[in-house]
Amino acid sequence: MLSAVAARRAALASQQAQSPDASLPVASSSTTPTPPSPAPQSPREKRKPSSQKAAPKTKKARKLKPFEKSNHVRPAAVADEFKDQTEVIEVISESDEDGSDSAMSVLEDAFSGPVPQPSDKAAGKRAWSPSQPLVESSDEEDDDDADAAVDVASLFPRLPHSLWQSEIEQDEGQILTSFDARPGHNFFDLTDEECRQLGLSSKTTVVALGDDDTLASLGTCTLAVLHGSINMFGMTLLASSKFYPIYAPRSAPLPVLRPAMKASSTLVPGNISTRLQDLLQFRTIIAFQELRTNVEGLGLVCRTFQDTFKPARFEKAGTQELSEDLPGLYMVRQQTKECRPFSLPPTWSTALDSIQPQDDMSSGTYIIKGPKNSGKSSFARSLTNRLLQFYRRVAFLECDVGQSEFTPGGMVSLNIISEPIFGPPFTHPTLPNYAHYIGSNTPRSSPSHYLDAILALIQTYRADVQTPAIDDEDDDPRIFDIIPLVVNTMGWSKGLGADLTQKIESILEATDVFDIQVPTRDEYGFSTSTRNNAPQNEYAAYHDQSLAGQTSARIHVLEPVASSAILSSYTAADHRTLSILSYFHAQFPADASPKELQQITATSWDVSRPLCAVPPFQVDCSIAFDKVVLTGAGSEDVVEEEVGRVLNGAIVAFVRCEPGTVDVDVDPSKAMGIPYSRHQAPPSPASSQCVGLGLTRGVSPPITVPGKEGSSKVTTYLQILTPLPQSVLIDARVLVKGELELPVWGMLDFRNFDGKDADMGRIGSVEKDNVPYLQWGKAAEGVLGGDRRRVRRNLMRRGQM
Repeated sequence: MLSAVAARRAALASQQAQSPDASLPVASSSTTPTPPSPAPQSPREKRKPSSQKAAPKTKKARKLKPFEKSNHVRPAAVADEFKDQTEVIEVISESDEDGSDSAMSVLEDAFSGPVPQPSDKAAGKRAWSPSQPLVESSDEEDDDDADAAVDVASLFPRLPHSLWQSEIEQDEGQILTSFDARPGHNFFDLTDEECRQLGLSSKTTVVALGDDDTLASLGTCTLAVLHGSINMFGMTLLASSKFYPIYAPRSAPLPVLRPAMKASSTLVPGNISTRLQDLLQFRTIIAFQELRTNVEGLGLVCRTFQDTFKPARFEKAGTQELSEDLPGLYMVRQQTKECRPFSLPPTWSTALDSIQPQDDMSSGTYIIKGPKNSGKSSFARSLTNRLLQFYRRVAFLECDVGQSEFTPGGMVSLNIISEPIFGPPFTHPTLPNYAHYIGSNTPRSSPSHYLDAILALIQTYRADVQTPAIDDEDDDPRIFDIIPLVVNTMGWSKGLGADLTQKIESILEATDVFDIQVPTRDEYGFSTSTRNNAPQNEYAAYHDQSLAGQTSARIHVLEPVASSAILSSYTAADHRTLSILSYFHAQFPADASPKELQQITATSWDVSRPLCAVPPFQVDCSIAFDKVVLTGAGSEDVVEEEVGRVLNGAIVAFVRCEPGTVDVDVDPSKAMGIPYSRHQAPPSPASSQCVGLGLTRGVSPPITVPGKEGSSKVTTYLQILTPLPQSVLIDARVLVKGELELPVWGMLDFRNFDGKDADMGRIGSVEKDNVPYLQWGKAAEGVLGGDRRRVRRNLMRRGQM
């Protein structure tokens, strides 16, 4: 079918073919004719004048030559024929349907005001919507993979330095490691005797850093400071006998170790070898040991992240293995496209330096908010690490159900953190101390349930966590009887998402609000190279106008930083996939139970077998669960006879409810032996807790078994996979299935890849073409619902033109 815009373009082509100067636009009858211009019309113009006259399809407009700035003058402005029209039809090309969001999506994500016009330097780039400023859309931003592929710098030349793509490219080649390793002088492997003198285990490598030395690392290791102190990920580590696990993949900013300027301390005794005594002339001495957790094997499970803990094949020249005793740890000499360092922008450093324990010994509440891909999670980790320098424990309230820090997506959680965070989210899956299951990557379908869950967690924090009755009898000088709260909000910063965030902020009554904002234009005339050097009070004053008077908390306006979705080829969807797969392959302590405000994080990963080869738990559904609940869009239409099909292969949540709060009114002789009935609401957050997630790998057919006194009942067995210890699952008798689905990578048998995806012929013992629920290639044409239809929320309304 020929669209309206296509018809207008065909009419224009016909008129141009008959016109003496085909390069000039033809004005419609409703607009004033534009005088001819000697300059040719730019072929990059998106919209063309229209006409009501129809033209044959075979007639095509003459293709214009590309505009050369070096040989021609700039073209004259052309009247916008669409400006005064009453009907606007947005045309979506095939690339838009199958590909990614257009530039309009980036505009809605990054800006809340008028669009600045392109500068002369960007004249050769394709500009978007030169007509009128756009009005901000209230729709939720899509978190699709292609947002990172848009050239942000070509569209908006006034973006801050951290999002300016051209300057990001200029940073490539920047020196990250200035440390000059000289074996035997400032770098060597310890002998067994030297390890005994320092109280360390065998196979330890020591590195001595001078005042101006830096060391950027890639890979995994454990680290301890023996002398002096270092800065890393926004935290200062003093000399201690404690080793910290470090995870530094290419998919996240790499840690850069720098000697700190704080008063030095040492753990090096006096009776040591001569070469160890010579190291005391350096400012900092660091001990490295190998870290064996099998986290690198997650790249085999999710091939998108294969070898992410190793240098890229085309960038191995800029990396060097630190020591033979430390396999898997590399020094990165310079910044590349794949290896980028973690750095604190000036506004971040100022905000973190202002964080101190409260004078009245009350716990602080710190909220981080801002648009997606602006660095909220990175700042939340840095803030948590900074608070751990003063407090023994920090409470972390996760409100972002799409990209959670310590748990898989789909739930809001309250985690008690006692160890610094030195790695991306998939490297520290943690059993939540308190959590509630939302069942989706967005709260759009259940905003009331989302708010009730967060309100319940806030009440739990104030009642049981804020001032714990714990008396730690150790020599740790940090505060132990007060636990501050860090709140990480979601990136949905418009419309309903903004209302939800504002409601959370009003409930919390925060002491500090960290607002990451993207300015629409540079009102002060700062250039790209001088913006970061601008006075911080001027930068904050410009952005603090909309926040003044709304809250009594201290407002810290922060500049954004480019997230991994912008700096690399890994998108937010990729990180969600890796996070859920890391959770199901994680190994928690067998006797773990998140009680007494303890942090229980996975210590290793079992990547020897795919999920399809792991022996599951076989559970009698009618005995193990009191209720099965379906939530999310379309769940109310599932009848009792089809619930087994819905649960088959689904991600489910285990919910523990208080006694007497669950209504068990399902006849076990019906509904296939599954305690399910339609139109059931999820358990109330005020009387329930989500302990974790599981995977129903299979559902058996219903079986009729004899019961008591000659009766019979229908039984259905569920095959469930979960990394949760049995001690956690004892009281979880409610099963909740939401909208989350297992990624395709979790269904595959990576043992049959043999280095190439095309070599995979089986999944388990079944030929891949006969595997249920999986279809290889594109869906069959003509089948209703066979193809995935892309939902677009960036179309322009009539009032936005």
